[in-house]
Amino acid sequence: MLLLGLDIGTSSIKASVVDAETQKVVASASYPEQEAEILVPQLGRAEQDPESWWESAQQAILKCHATNKYDPKEIISIGIAYQMHGLVLIDKNKKLLRNAIIWSDSRAVKIGEKAFYEIGEQRCLTHLLNSPGNFTAGKLAWVKANEPEIYDQTDQILLPGDFIAMKFTGEVTTSIPALSEGIFWDFKEDEISKDILNYYDFDKGLFPDVKPVFTEHGGLKQDIASRLSLKPNIPVAYKAGDQPNNALALNVLNPGEVAANAGTSGVIYGVKDQLSYDNKSRINNFAHVNYSAENKRIGTLLNINGTGIFNKWMRELLGEKVSYKAMNAMAKKIPPGAEGLSALPFGNGAERMFENKILGGHFLNLDFNIHSKSHLL
Repeated sequence: MLLLGLDIGTSSIKASVVDAETQKVVASASYPEQEAEILVPQLGRAEQDPESWWESAQQAILKCHATNKYDPKEIISIGIAYQMHGLVLIDKNKKLLRNAIIWSDSRAVKIGEKAFYEIGEQRCLTHLLNSPGNFTAGKLAWVKANEPEIYDQTDQILLPGDFIAMKFTGEVTTSIPALSEGIFWDFKEDEISKDILNYYDFDKGLFPDVKPVFTEHGGLKQDIASRLSLKPNIPVAYKAGDQPNNALALNVLNPGEVAANAGTSGVIYGVKDQLSYDNKSRINNFAHVNYSAENKRIGTLLNINGTGIFNKWMRELLGEKVSYKAMNAMAKKIPPGAEGLSALPFGNGAERMFENKILGGHFLNLDFNIHSKSHLL
């Protein structure tokens, strides 16, 4: 039996086919070859076209098939991990209404901060475990205030993984972890937050059916199955945000266990069983993949926005002919500490760990006599 896994990342879409019995990767591929574009319509904003995710997902799957290491008809199930906190809007015909507002977009910072104070700081922290801050709920409020014609056409709001699952199956679902990462979930009441619905005047009908993370989120449509040489009706049986998913992949499921991950951003993610919070919401708390009302499992997340993207920026600065492998070799020539040079990776939008301030990226202590490109790396 084979399983197909997808990672809907910011930089690219990754696909892997895994043997369910041996747990070994049979084939893996990513698309596009270069980092995917982040659209920046103005300073502080970040968007991507969800249809580009879908096209890249299909191409990554076909690249796996092209290895000829397995029979695609032996794939029995699909799982999806995805970039967290994005906002995707669809109409009643399941058509996109605008580009996705992605996780690193900063336009909703002030909207979220205003909600934090007006709903009440303690109320937000004890029920939502976070400030509404710069998350999906605030981004939806921004659309409602600034693009009312789009908001009025919106039938349902999706996270990136919900959108890709919909493209596979035609069905629209969500989960408690997904709602919690959007700051739509009330952990004390174990329901969609009435505080958020009432404050922003959101209709509860905007939210898809809530299902467990590990369940069938629809079966593969016939036309998509034919296009991808897969069996029709195989289920999308799992979907979760990238950081809870990375923790699951590392078997981080129980209180006291911690995972670390570097992609476009960098994350430290620990699991606890308490509804605790940071008073300043610098670290954030979401329902983990194994969360239930009876078995509270909360993922606590510290995020640094500019990790992999800082590496990409340096590569572009040096020229496309310099590979990441060559960059590593250049960096290796310099002793740890880079002779006093420091690099601060905060050039990718508002940083939650600094209370949603936009600090920008910095090199500190540059000495023009001793520091070189290798030191910068």
